[in-house]
Amino acid sequence: MSKKVSSKRRQVLAGAGLAAMAMPFVLSTPVRSAGRKRQLIWVPQALGDWDTAFQVGVKGFCDLAGWNYQRIGNPDYSVENHVEEVNNAIAAKADVILTELESPGLVTAFQEGLSQGITMVIVDQGIEAEAQKLGLGIINQDEYNAGLINGTAAATFAQKLTGKKDGVIVLGNGNPGSTSIDKRQNGSEEGVRRYNHENGTNYSFEAFPDGSFGDMTTSIQKWTAQFTQKGNKLVAAVGTGNPLPIVQAMQELGKKPGSIAVGSTDIPPAHQKAIADGWVQWGIDQQFYLMGSFAALAGYTKIDGAYPYPTIKTGGRLVTADNLKEVVLQTEIWVAKAKKYGFV
Repeated sequence: MSKKVSSKRRQVLAGAGLAAMAMPFVLSTPVRSAGRKRQLIWVPQALGDWDTAFQVGVKGFCDLAGWNYQRIGNPDYSVENHVEEVNNAIAAKADVILTELESPGLVTAFQEGLSQGITMVIVDQGIEAEAQKLGLGIINQDEYNAGLINGTAAATFAQKLTGKKDGVIVLGNGNPGSTSIDKRQNGSEEGVRRYNHENGTNYSFEAFPDGSFGDMTTSIQKWTAQFTQKGNKLVAAVGTGNPLPIVQAMQELGKKPGSIAVGSTDIPPAHQKAIADGWVQWGIDQQFYLMGSFAALAGYTKIDGAYPYPTIKTGGRLVTADNLKEVVLQTEIWVAKAKKYGFV
């Protein structure tokens, strides 16, 4: 076999290998799709600004592939609303649909898309048993592992900041019943349990629905009640995606930053600022930019190569004041791209 490998072949081999290993990749030249221009539609379970980095990753790859990119959705989450929007994407004759499978109620929509020859890619949230029945992988963060990191960080910072070996760690579940958020809660509880076992502490764990993905005022009130009820027993307040209601409740109660441990999964810009200001001690980066890039690539390899995409896990990076600078730099890059694309 010739030792010379064409640049196109090297590009294909490198892209496939990197995707399989779920490692960051860079495509320096366009990978143009053969034939007509493809249409990729991203259907988040609920519209908002939470998916901006994800969108940047998807859009960037679509530009390289010469595909059209579109996002559609409903800002009010319900399974029914989500199914309706997926059906709208199917009706729009999308070639690729990226969306969550956070509830068994989405299965029929996935089946309909597949029956029409659409490449369906499960991203962000996915129920493993249902995905397996559909013959699809899941591209997302390992949510239970993120919870383990979350709970371990909560107990670690609780002991460091308060000096106490016992007390209550309270977690706010932003969306009870959601497969990903419940896994974050369960993993967080296990992380606290393991820390207790390994460090001789005796922290108890409680969880409640804090509404942190909804109305901010209501969530702040719920956290204010937790601070009042628990008093000095509260050593850590933990989120499952949004710690800002915790911070606001502390500020309104006149508490000082660092008086207890505060942190959460995810790490959007406002969360990063709260770490820089000392109100929050940690976040967990699920690497939405990579997730979007991999999801778009999954659609490409299926359409242009007939390869079913593998399950890929992003995320798992604990973010603290020690490595915040690196995350801020990465955020500045995707935010600049988001502005260029008109996403913000």
